[in-house]
Amino acid sequence: MTRRAGLLTALLITASAAFCAEDVVLAARQFVLETVKLGRKDTELPRPFGKLQVLSGDDKGIQVKQVEGGRMDVAWDRLSPRELYTLARGLLPEGDIEGHLTVARLAIKAGVGVEMDRALEQLELAKPHAYSRIERVRAELAPPEPAPVAKTPDKDAGKDGTQPRSTDKKEQSVTAAPNVNHEGRALPPLPRFDQPILFNTPEADAILSSMQVFPKDNPWNEDISKLPVHPDSEAIIASIGAGKRIGFNRDMNFVLAPPNQPKIDVKLTDYGGESDKGPYPVPDNTPVEGWPMSGNSLDDIQRNGEGDRHMTVVDPWNMLAHDFYVGRKTAAGWQAACEATFDLRSNKTRPATWTSSDAAGLPLFPSIPRFDECERGMVEHAMRFTVRRTRKAFIWPATHYASRNTSPTVPAMGQRLRLKASVDVSAYPRHAKAIALALKKYGMFVADNGMDWLISVSPDPRLQSLDALRQLKGADFEVVETVDRH
Repeated sequence: MTRRAGLLTALLITASAAFCAEDVVLAARQFVLETVKLGRKDTELPRPFGKLQVLSGDDKGIQVKQVEGGRMDVAWDRLSPRELYTLARGLLPEGDIEGHLTVARLAIKAGVGVEMDRALEQLELAKPHAYSRIERVRAELAPPEPAPVAKTPDKDAGKDGTQPRSTDKKEQSVTAAPNVNHEGRALPPLPRFDQPILFNTPEADAILSSMQVFPKDNPWNEDISKLPVHPDSEAIIASIGAGKRIGFNRDMNFVLAPPNQPKIDVKLTDYGGESDKGPYPVPDNTPVEGWPMSGNSLDDIQRNGEGDRHMTVVDPWNMLAHDFYVGRKTAAGWQAACEATFDLRSNKTRPATWTSSDAAGLPLFPSIPRFDECERGMVEHAMRFTVRRTRKAFIWPATHYASRNTSPTVPAMGQRLRLKASVDVSAYPRHAKAIALALKKYGMFVADNGMDWLISVSPDPRLQSLDALRQLKGADFEVVETVDRH
């Protein structure tokens, strides 16, 4: 057995025997130190660290040199669990199968699930032949299915469990939803609430279940299962990667703002000319992309870190969704690179060439597979996904592009794909099946530049067994021809 293999085995034994997250974090620190000794030096952490060269380390911390700065000492207790596992993953060569699997195991045992997913996604890209081993790790570390919770009927509910509609005409004018949505599902009245509600709660489920998001004839709600296949479908799929596995990113969270939510100004730093005017109903507990999967506190995520930092506020009473790009809370208040407001009662898109929180100019909230709809067994709308290369073009309802590539076989922003009808998803777990069925009926839009075949889902820990979606690959999809009804 090599020294490297022996180290990995020892670390896995340490992690498996751990009774608390602290023990696993200590094992991860040891892993970082041993990896540095083996010669791996360059990595990257979120701010304030950035790109680093790790010079050395000991039981107190690590000594690093910043690419755009001087040398500094970083104590172990200064690194959050997420930063520690980002460091461990960043020190690994892309093809180090054992190393990435070890980091994934350590991360999930310490409750830093997002780092497990990233370690395995990076490994999948570098070593597709290791897929079966990666899936075994996913299955090994998957959280158990929650026990079903019996629902207690509301004392005011009818015999069939449905909520009575208000008989007050004034109240009906505000709270009553249409009788049925575009799927034919009965919509209950919008519940009253006077505090901000986060996306991953039963209270949010009740509100979201009552909403018809965009009109029934909106492209997000369009049944595309019978649309013709695009003549360049195979070439476009090949340009993304016909053999690559489908991934998912638990990145798109949101908050529901009550009707009495105070409106505030948000400083727009980059795209003020392509933003909708404020003030905006931004609650103090508005989540930013990365929470809660990162393991960091909400306040830390709101203030620190890099990336797209998508931020969405949904106003159910006025049927508006406010999307912010690079949202951040500062000592002076909220700021963002841009803001896009979408009227959820209208088919109106952004002005042509305008961006949004997505490079395609598309909304975020209507694309998110949510817990309430996955529980019902069917996601009721199209979804968003990312690809590495896009074309210098946008297809309605997209309004913006972010590329200089003019190849017709590279997907445009707003390009719409669907899962082929022939793909059998009947044995998928409930939540994964709900998403797969929607991919057949509603499909998904190319929404931004990013990792290939990465579908955005809600970072709701109640969503279970989504790893089944990784059985799908690019060749299981086809590009459809859409009609511009703008």
